[in-house]
Amino acid sequence: VYATGLSGGGRMTSWLGCVAADRFAAIAPVVGLRAGNPAANGLRVPDSSTCRPTRVVPVIAFAGDADTTNPIQGGGAGYWQYTMHAAQARWADLNLCRTGPVRRDLSATLYEERYTHCRNGADVVGRITRGGGHSWVADNDAMWAFMSSFRRR
Repeated sequence: VYATGLSGGGRMTSWLGCVAADRFAAIAPVVGLRAGNPAANGLRVPDSSTCRPTRVVPVIAFAGDADTTNPIQGGGAGYWQYTMHAAQARWADLNLCRTGPVRRDLSATLYEERYTHCRNGADVVGRITRGGGHSWVADNDAMWAFMSSFRRR
C-alpha cells in the first residue's frame, strides 16, 4: 500500500508516514511534505515528538519552488512554517540515512535532493520543479518507479 496526495493531501500523506508507517510501503507527498508539526519553541523546525514512525518510511516528495501556498522555503500558514529541506532532513534522520543531501539537476526545470544509504533502502528524495506552483508537479512515472520498488514489511 502506498500513499500520495496534493497539498493538504500531501500533509495527510506525510502524517500517515508518521503515525501508520506499518501500513504503508512508501509515501509520496506532492506540495505537502511534512515531518510532524512545527515546533512550538521555533516554528522553523519540525517537532520531533509529533512524528515517530514505527519503522523507516521511503519518501519521494514533489514541490514547486514558486509555490506560495506551501512554500518550500517555509513560512506561510501556521501549520506550514518550516522548510521542505527541514522536512527532508527530519525524514532522513528517522530513516537513519548516512549520505546526503546530494543535489543534482535532472533537467533545466527540475532538480533533485536525495538522502541515501538509509536503513532498508528507505531513501528520502525531493524533486523540485523550477517555477512550479501549487499544483500537481509530480512526475507520475518517477513516483511509481520509486514507490513500487518497496514492499510493506
